[in-house]
Amino acid sequence: MLPFSLSGFEIQQIAHEGTSLTITAHTTSTTAVCPTCQHISHRVHSYYTRSPHDLPVSGQTVQLILSVRRFRCQNRQCARQTFAERLPELPLSARQTARLGAILESIAVVLSGQAGSRLAEQLSMPVSADALLRRAKKARSTSPLTPRYVGVDDFAFRRGRTYGTILVDLETHHPIDLLEDRSSETLAAWLRLHPGIEIISRDRSTEYLRGATEGAPQAQQVLDRWHVVKNLREAVERFLNRIQKQQHAHPNTHQEVFPRQKRTKGEQERSEGSRRRRLALYHQVIDLHKQGGSILGIARQLNISRQTVRKFVQAPDFPEFQRVPRTKSAIDAFRPYLSKRWQEGCHQSKQLWQELQERGFTGSHMMVYRWVQLQKDAGAQPLDPIHTPARAPVKDMAPRHLAWVFLRDVKRLEKQELQALAHIRQEEHADMVYRFTQQFVAMVKERNARPLDTWLEACQMSGISELATFAQGLNKEVSALRAALTLPYSNGPVEGKINKLKYIKRSMYGRGGFPLLRQRVLKSA
Repeated sequence: MLPFSLSGFEIQQIAHEGTSLTITAHTTSTTAVCPTCQHISHRVHSYYTRSPHDLPVSGQTVQLILSVRRFRCQNRQCARQTFAERLPELPLSARQTARLGAILESIAVVLSGQAGSRLAEQLSMPVSADALLRRAKKARSTSPLTPRYVGVDDFAFRRGRTYGTILVDLETHHPIDLLEDRSSETLAAWLRLHPGIEIISRDRSTEYLRGATEGAPQAQQVLDRWHVVKNLREAVERFLNRIQKQQHAHPNTHQEVFPRQKRTKGEQERSEGSRRRRLALYHQVIDLHKQGGSILGIARQLNISRQTVRKFVQAPDFPEFQRVPRTKSAIDAFRPYLSKRWQEGCHQSKQLWQELQERGFTGSHMMVYRWVQLQKDAGAQPLDPIHTPARAPVKDMAPRHLAWVFLRDVKRLEKQELQALAHIRQEEHADMVYRFTQQFVAMVKERNARPLDTWLEACQMSGISELATFAQGLNKEVSALRAALTLPYSNGPVEGKINKLKYIKRSMYGRGGFPLLRQRVLKSA
């Protein structure tokens, strides 16, 4: 009695040799159906043998020796004269049974070639890595139905350089397809091949806007709420950056300035080289912008981010790197002792470092060396104050972090964040930006689109360039924004599938191409 069934066959012999079982069987059906005309035939033309592999039994590989037949088609109008009988568990020309093939395909989808081959060997299903890759790349015979609700987003092949597009069914949360780029033409062509789509959820990419409009003009586009709030946060951050630059242009005369550690000659040369390269890039961006180039076009031409292009274009002159405020250091607790020893005439960095080590200093000799060089440049006068006054909390919060404070609920802010918010709202227009931001976040949370038109108009009339630009951009796709505030669809399921896609892509270690990635993502659903 075999521990598995072999439907449609009668077992004649079972032979055991080493770790392999050989099972000989012949078919029991007396008739066969012609695959062309579906006519039933009783006339046998000839016999032949097929030798496929089957699922292992108790750790032993299984080789089948099957005696199958060719039949004569008795329909005189049929183009076929003879045909091989079709077997339920054995696809035509296959070297494995259907059930073994299904297991191997699952292994290929999860592990691909080398790793899948090693696992299959341990499971007594030996197969080469190339055979598994061919299975993984092979498209499924049945194509899925066209979905009604689709989410579209991009993913990176190489971050900042090349991107693809993933499409997800928002009803089943299964990936539908992967596209090799994120251009409007590619998306529009795919949508034309899949008519009947009613909802398209997307981010604010202009490429996806054009692609969805050209490929599925009947579909309702829905902006992803998270991306819209993210774009608002970026606008607030640009406003706060401008405010910070104005504060730096008019510094507080009562604020105490602390000296920074002196950099080595090599560090200075690297910094100057980095500035020269950045300055050359700045001039390229400005020249292209004067020639009429768009921000997106310049970013693609120079292979840089749109944020960098926008920053260069909007800056009145070359934006220097901001000096990072001096943070706490392991040497801070020993500055009084160093100042005392310096005044006593000890100017050797190695000796000072050894003395500090005896007092529990865990820093490197380079830290003490920098301190000594700074004192020498200052004319042998100790520069470090013994007592460092605490700085205002707003100075410790960068615009990128402070922008999130503008968006969050005031009840969930910490004490330091509340102090920073109260301080910054005293600046010109900052209170207005905060109120506009809170109003928009409330509309998103409450899914209330009624105040939208009034809010957009008020932002454009506010005189705040960052909010006006953001509102003008939203005005161009106000229908999709209103749908985002009233319909339940979003790109949340798409973002989840992108995370899974990243795992699959990284498991391929750069050795597999797009066809393999596409099939692995689609078959892993």
